[in-house]
Amino acid sequence: MNLLFARKLFGIVLATALISVVLVAACSEASNSELVGEQVAVGSAIPTAGQSSADVLPPTATATPPSNEFAIIGQPERFLLEDLSLVGIGDWVNSGPLDLEQLADENKVVLLDFWTYTCVNCVRTFPYLNAWHEAYADSGLVVIGIHSPEFEFEKSLTYVEAATDRYGIEYPIALDSDKETWDKYGNHFWSSKYLISSTGEVVLRHFGEGGYDEFDLAIRAGLEQAGNDVSGIPRVEVASPDRSDSAHTVTRELYGGYSSNYLSDGLYVGQDAYYAAPDTVVDYADDGTRRHGQFFLSGQWTNRESSLVAGQPSNESPSHVAFDFFATSVNAVLSAPGETQQVIVEIDGAPVSIDEAGPDISWDSNGNSVLMIGDARLYQIIELPKFGKHELRLKTNSEGLAFYTVTFGVNEFGP
Repeated sequence: MNLLFARKLFGIVLATALISVVLVAACSEASNSELVGEQVAVGSAIPTAGQSSADVLPPTATATPPSNEFAIIGQPERFLLEDLSLVGIGDWVNSGPLDLEQLADENKVVLLDFWTYTCVNCVRTFPYLNAWHEAYADSGLVVIGIHSPEFEFEKSLTYVEAATDRYGIEYPIALDSDKETWDKYGNHFWSSKYLISSTGEVVLRHFGEGGYDEFDLAIRAGLEQAGNDVSGIPRVEVASPDRSDSAHTVTRELYGGYSSNYLSDGLYVGQDAYYAAPDTVVDYADDGTRRHGQFFLSGQWTNRESSLVAGQPSNESPSHVAFDFFATSVNAVLSAPGETQQVIVEIDGAPVSIDEAGPDISWDSNGNSVLMIGDARLYQIIELPKFGKHELRLKTNSEGLAFYTVTFGVNEFGP
């Protein structure tokens, strides 16, 4: 292994090892895995669970995955932050700058939602956040989305504005591009929600998906305490998809960049050539081997810090990323430089049918199911009628396609 690469990765692992995580249905900054919801009423103890940390792989590391491929369980600190002010905020979307102290003076109840636009768990919470904003804004609730990016490209105001339009977000969004407010609140998960009373105190926080009924009740109680009568406003109810009974077997989130791969809970790429050195062009041959929780490459790819980038295509066959998965839905963060690039998508060796297709799938004149990749964002690829095991293959004949991450869902509908 390249010595400088090893030293850099060692630093990444040390930083990661200092972060405890809880088992939540959230995108985790610490372990880069999709984890189940954890909710805490402030002042109560958080249930203790086992704790683990990432280990440095030896220089002879291969692509054999660890036996424990699922989430690490840990315990976050109790929330004791007294100064709740937002720091390091740049641009705002849907609003001018807001100040939490001033909102408290105005007797407002505030819901902070820390999110990033490529996080599928965040996307799944938007219907509830939008519904709370619509139902209670006139009664004193202020929902503020704190956009704290995972990837460098997510700092773009243009991309964040496009995401707010795409997901119908009308409440204020604060761009926390350097993650100063994120760090101040001690977050490690997208999404993280904090309900702040009209007296300026955090009364409820939640990591990841779920807890919507409890949050709705707490919002109503907070508004009543602030002197707002919400008895005439119906409870917010959003159709919640059922989770598959096999949800515990869902495929873990897979990452393309080497900053995530050289951790003991990484090893997302199933071919040893990936791990030789960073920023290296490799011609991969896919022999058809598949291991759950890993993906396999064919053609020319370069391993970058946060992504895999397709190289010169072969005259004989397109490059591809392929993997087996257990899930009902598949979503990937992808980008293409310059003009839009077409990616052919196959499930179990065949085009994706209309009953299997996510919102971003279309079909070309040859009957291929395709993604049209442009700006870096989350692409919703597969939505199956039921949970099961399948193979997915993403094929490209274009240079420059960037593969960041792929996530999997277990709900009966949606991403």
